[in-house]
Amino acid sequence: MSSFSSYRQLPKLTGYGYLLISLIGRFPTSMTIIGVLTLVTAVTGSVATASLASAGLAIATGIAGPTIGRLTDNYGQRLPLLVIAPVNIIALLTLTLILTKTTPIWVVICLAVFVGATTIPLGALARVRWYPVTHGRHELGAALSWESVADEMGFVFGPALVGVIASAFNPQAALILAALIVATCVIPFALSPYSVGPASHGDGKKAPSIAKVLAAVRTPLLAMLALGMFFGAAQTSVTAFSQQQGTASHAGIIYAMMGLGAAITALGSVILPDWMTYSMRIVLGGSGLALGSVFCSIVPSPIYLAVAVFLTGLAIGPASVAIFTLAGTRAPRGGDAVAVTALGSVNVLGVATSASVTGQIVEYSASYGFYVCALAGILIAVATLVSDRNKLCA
Repeated sequence: MSSFSSYRQLPKLTGYGYLLISLIGRFPTSMTIIGVLTLVTAVTGSVATASLASAGLAIATGIAGPTIGRLTDNYGQRLPLLVIAPVNIIALLTLTLILTKTTPIWVVICLAVFVGATTIPLGALARVRWYPVTHGRHELGAALSWESVADEMGFVFGPALVGVIASAFNPQAALILAALIVATCVIPFALSPYSVGPASHGDGKKAPSIAKVLAAVRTPLLAMLALGMFFGAAQTSVTAFSQQQGTASHAGIIYAMMGLGAAITALGSVILPDWMTYSMRIVLGGSGLALGSVFCSIVPSPIYLAVAVFLTGLAIGPASVAIFTLAGTRAPRGGDAVAVTALGSVNVLGVATSASVTGQIVEYSASYGFYVCALAGILIAVATLVSDRNKLCA
């Protein structure tokens, strides 16, 4: 089943309520990165400090993701999530209450790391849940496509909520809302009947080594790393552009336009022709991001930037779906969770690396940051061409 009708099967398997909390529950992941950028920039007046804080958050998230995944493999999802989620709420609230203009940089970074280390990779854990729930390739394929769309929707509404709340109230309110979502969605997600137990989707055989899994999915891993670098550069560049235009609190809304474009094309990716291989879609997506980023570097105002990032985001959807699908099809049996968690980790590590570098560059001009975005798009295409050159047309 490769049409839009395939999505209709999913509510029959889990119910609309579960799909809703699974969708909204991943918003804090995108909200905290742009939320910390916005909050620290607004409070301290320094994009460089804000980028270091968001980089620390992203690195901590990337390292903690596989650790949380391993805990869920050993003890099931329910217990670890019920312990970690309340700690994450405390971390978010602590950051909003303690941060001031005179807070030392190392304290700001430590607080951000505390938030990142307790951020639950809900998207990855939700993907793992579909393996025992679905019946056959068609249902599983639809489920994994939906998860990619849900991730893109998180990138749409997460930053948008930050922008709207920061504009209407204050930057602190956005992170408080993220904590509220963790309490009302992530905890119910942990308590849901679909919370898988230890290795519940295995077949009793010894799980493949992590090294074997990573080698098998090296192409989507490299592409996702570069895509994370694009996200980090884009978030920082949009924030810097907004600050330089005197509209710092609008950064989340502008960046959300990129996620909106990505979500639209992610939904439509199910109708792409079979002859367009997943590797080819990733290459084309990276090329589109490079071109769109150049366009972003020359726009004169926030309104034009919103249009530019929307058009650029159209290249993300099919590439993102292709990356996750490619990882799922190439991961050795029993290594699905490792592969998906690794994708999330390299993504946030790419965000961290790029955000920290771009944060220093945009102190001179936001346009320079979009050149980093263009470079990341080129890396997506080149990495896929080099590592998967024999499978682009197969």
